[in-house]
Amino acid sequence: MVRVLVLTQFAFLALGIISLKIMLQANGRLAVSPYLQALNHWVLYLFAVPLVWLAFASICGHVEKIPLTSRVARVIGVLVAIACFGFLVSVTFLT
Repeated sequence: MVRVLVLTQFAFLALGIISLKIMLQANGRLAVSPYLQALNHWVLYLFAVPLVWLAFASICGHVEKIPLTSRVARVIGVLVAIACFGFLVSVTFLT
């Protein structure tokens, strides 16, 4: 389950980054919103989000105490995947 969530997060981020780069190259820097220009500068740091969640999920898998259970890690992973999908949607529809 952890691998599926990490791959889903990476896929959404990769598609969003590719869409962002294509739109910036196609439209030029002046015709694009400031939000997308700011995202262009921070885009590589977004790849750290699934890696941080993967480290958190592995810690939760080893600890298995009440606040750090694997179920909590899965729920947070699904929320991070939804946030990555939100990044993809926002980049795709904000030009």
